[in-house]
Amino acid sequence: MRLSTSTNLIAFRPDWVSYIPILESMRRLKAIGFDAVDLNISDAGKSFFRLADDDWKEWMEEVVALSEELQLPITQSHTPFYNALIPENERAKVWEPMIERAIIASGMAKVPWIVMHPGTYPDDHVDFRESKKRNYEYFMPKLELAEKVGCGIAIENMADDYGSGRSAHRRPLGSYCATHVDLCELVDSFNVPNVGICWDFGHAQLMGIDQREALRYMGKRLKATHVADNSGKKDDHILPFQGTVDWRSILPVLTEIGYEGDLTFEIHSSTSRLPDHLVDPMAKICHDVGRYLMDIAQGRA
Repeated sequence: MRLSTSTNLIAFRPDWVSYIPILESMRRLKAIGFDAVDLNISDAGKSFFRLADDDWKEWMEEVVALSEELQLPITQSHTPFYNALIPENERAKVWEPMIERAIIASGMAKVPWIVMHPGTYPDDHVDFRESKKRNYEYFMPKLELAEKVGCGIAIENMADDYGSGRSAHRRPLGSYCATHVDLCELVDSFNVPNVGICWDFGHAQLMGIDQREALRYMGKRLKATHVADNSGKKDDHILPFQGTVDWRSILPVLTEIGYEGDLTFEIHSSTSRLPDHLVDPMAKICHDVGRYLMDIAQGRA
């Protein structure tokens, strides 16, 4: 198990207009001591991510070259996301080409697992039959493209009213794949080897899920993680031990089930509001907490 972090740990500035470029972030994350990174290219409309630029492939070649130079592997990536199951969704015109580019870019970097969000069909909040069907139809072409470029897709667990406080990303109450049972049923329906699960501990906390039980239920389907804490009220994306997740009881189950992926932070709120000179010191604290989490997971603490 390696300690990884989303590249967005060193990215956002308090005005949410300024960004630290990914190439610089990677250099700083390597110097801090992280073993690997999750290439966060989830918001293609921002200059930070570059997927919308005409020279996006040339940019991605720079990212790959730097990853090799630093010996900092890119072991996950995160595509742009929106609720793709909303009929006639205007966002699809922009986001779908960016998602395709994100998958191709991940292939260029030989990323094992690309994290993607499932959608929820409007008003389908009872048995999610329509959502399951439409997610299958949506993801199959993505899985075929991912296989072609040598990647897998890890579908992430959601949370009801996901993204509370950021209206652009709000989901309806009753989000599909907000439980491990729904998520496993969807993943199993594809019957292809390059699909798995990304477990977001923060989302599960918002749902009140017994995460030990959930991890055991997922077993070998689990391919990637998003490690973040929260207050139990909204998706805060804060450092573990600053919220309500019981890390000491949950993490040893990763070793128990033979999880082979990384422990990957998604905790940009820990640094995004800090002045520039405090970003790296805080990221170093995040790194040190991450090493302790790995000790817990592996029975050394």
